Amino acid sequence: MLFDPLESDPSISDLFISHAHYDHARGFEFPIQKKRSTEDTREVYEAENNRQVGNWEQVRIGRRIKVGDVEVEAHEAGHILGAVQYEIITPEGTVVYASHLNLTDTLLLRAAEIAPCDLLVIETSVPTQKPLSQQSALANIVKWTLECIRDERIPAFETDTIGNAQELVRAFNLWTKLPVIVHPRIARVNSVYERRGLGLRYTDASTEEAMRMIEKSHCVVLVPKRFDTSRYGNFRTAYVSASPIRARDTEREFFPLSDQADLNQLIQYVTEAKPKAVLTFYGSSEQFAQMVTKRLGITAKQLATEVARRKPVSVKVDEQRVSRCQAAILRGMEIADFTYDKRDLVAFGLRESFRSTEIDEALLRMTKNGTLKYSKLLDGYNRT
Repeated sequence: MLFDPLESDPSISDLFISHAHYDHARGFEFPIQKKRSTEDTREVYEAENNRQVGNWEQVRIGRRIKVGDVEVEAHEAGHILGAVQYEIITPEGTVVYASHLNLTDTLLLRAAEIAPCDLLVIETSVPTQKPLSQQSALANIVKWTLECIRDERIPAFETDTIGNAQELVRAFNLWTKLPVIVHPRIARVNSVYERRGLGLRYTDASTEEAMRMIEKSHCVVLVPKRFDTSRYGNFRTAYVSASPIRARDTEREFFPLSDQADLNQLIQYVTEAKPKAVLTFYGSSEQFAQMVTKRLGITAKQLATEVARRKPVSVKVDEQRVSRCQAAILRGMEIADFTYDKRDLVAFGLRESFRSTEIDEALLRMTKNGTLKYSKLLDGYNRT
């Protein structure tokens, strides 16, 4: 089994996906393997990326799925809608795979469950600065919003399309009477939250009604990260994320808002789960493993980033389709000197009916020949 795979390995048939954020949900693109996730995770992924997932099987929280001689059970993760952690029950003991967790209730979701286990495999990506409580962070955001409105400016927020965007909508609904206008991609995700009974009031920015509201300047606007708001002269833009704003963006306001556990919460999780051993990955994995060993007396090690597996079978690509894919991607990159998120380019290629392998090959070739320049920091491309 693979959990949240980034690369396709046809020799491993069963994939489990913890939540819909792209860096964990790329397995949905792999056509051969069986994908398993909660229904909410699949629907949120389909809504954001505007594409359908095939060869999928539903995971229900609290119910076990048998795979070979082991069983897998999902538990709430508290991160975003549909997010889970996986407990793997084996003849030798239990393993818990926990990627992003949140141990506090939010405006929309309940906190994660603690899943006792023998071996805990836990992600250790934590906010790079001490986070405020969600209520304090949202209070600062609302205060800044009202100041913008007083100055007859439109407050616009760049944020994650899944998670923070919905929490922001809910905060503005509860604490202000301002209309909330959201980018179409955020609107599609919001609709999944609504179908689950999580009430959100907003207007899709692609509608005429939204345009009339923007003309009146008495509203709030939410857009995905890296969306260019500079073309709108009356906008005042802020960046909402768990990570600090980049140096080149210092002219914008930055509000830290995290939907995942901080360092103390991760320590709390390990303490209450009482594993015999811990494997850590991503972020501060080595330092966190040392902390767990020293502070809690539990054997903890950094998980190897490269696992020895049989080499995936290489898939031949159609040269003509790869060439057409390159041309389509370049047509979609209309704005000069703008870094396009790799996720957006992949989603665009998929909407143009290209396969993920063809999109990856097209991006690789254009990077090698100098047509595109790749930014590792932003995980995106711009035209040279």
